[in-house]
Amino acid sequence: MLVPIFTLKLNHKINPQMVTVGKYDGVHPCLTAATKAGKVFIHNPHNRNQRLSSNRLTISSQEADISLLNINQTVSCVTAGKLNPELGHDILVVGTQTNLLAYDVHNNTDVFYKEVADGANAIVLGQLGEIVSPLAIIGGNCTLQGFDHEGNDPFWTVTG
Repeated sequence: MLVPIFTLKLNHKINPQMVTVGKYDGVHPCLTAATKAGKVFIHNPHNRNQRLSSNRLTISSQEADISLLNINQTVSCVTAGKLNPELGHDILVVGTQTNLLAYDVHNNTDVFYKEVADGANAIVLGQLGEIVSPLAIIGGNCTLQGFDHEGNDPFWTVTG
């Protein structure tokens, strides 16, 4: 018989299909999801004693395990993974209908913030063809763009 180890009450409305897991410190998995309020919810029970706060990332007043990344736009896609091969931890990538944010949760800093005129409807992180560095590949309304960890876009194409 299976018995739950813990129960997590989110207290936030989560957008469907906008959930990911990232190892933002390189070790511990954190549940991450886009909320209907234009924020990204990060559940990290491994940093209960840390009290980071900045313009974007704040610790929830209700639960010490939850941080909220304030995007101030409707989030359309979210993912996490190794975008910079030199870092030992994952980067959170958040897309909206006009912008793309790559965010280092562990260091509480923006990696890059780019305008994407065609929107960001889907994101995947990984290798593409002969391009050496990992890319955040963004699917817009009719384009695909690939951004590296510096915010450059070595890949761009129009779909038909």
